[in-house]
Amino acid sequence: MRHTVAIRTATPHDRDAVLAVVREAFARGGRDGQEEVDIVVSTWQLEATLKGLELVAVGGDLVIGHVLGARGDLEGREVVAVAPLAVAPSRQGRGVGSALMTELLSRADAAGYALVALLGNPMYYRRFGFEPSGPLNISYPPVGVGDPHFQVRRLSAFDPSYSGKFRYCWEMKPKSAGSREAFYEPSHE
Repeated sequence: MRHTVAIRTATPHDRDAVLAVVREAFARGGRDGQEEVDIVVSTWQLEATLKGLELVAVGGDLVIGHVLGARGDLEGREVVAVAPLAVAPSRQGRGVGSALMTELLSRADAAGYALVALLGNPMYYRRFGFEPSGPLNISYPPVGVGDPHFQVRRLSAFDPSYSGKFRYCWEMKPKSAGSREAFYEPSHE
């Protein structure tokens, strides 16, 4: 019996299943997936998930994939930060990750965001229109200027003023309660 895959907005009830998928997807090559699990948990704790941009893929009644669109900061401007995109190993190579990413990009564009940023394999993400960030004057300091793994996808609202240093939400601290426009300030640790 073949199950179809449905993409929907994640709910708090999905969290245990999401963490299991993330851990399983990234537990390879001597890694245990904990770094990616910590990223997801930190984003939830910061309440930095962007509305409608945390998605799950469901096959039958099981969560088999997850993508997290969270707050990213580009020189004080909110952009979409993706981390991570995860698919259960038994379902990889069947279009689940592509379906999740395509839906996330469509929703982010419809919501008026200017760009989506991520750290990942250029060969994989190129198919979705991601490009190296360096030529657009966008950098992610932890990997250095011009690293091909840090990529952006320009959306309809993009203009060249979107440039500078990028930060993920978990690399910043809350500024103050109720200050959504300037939700984060750099963490100087």
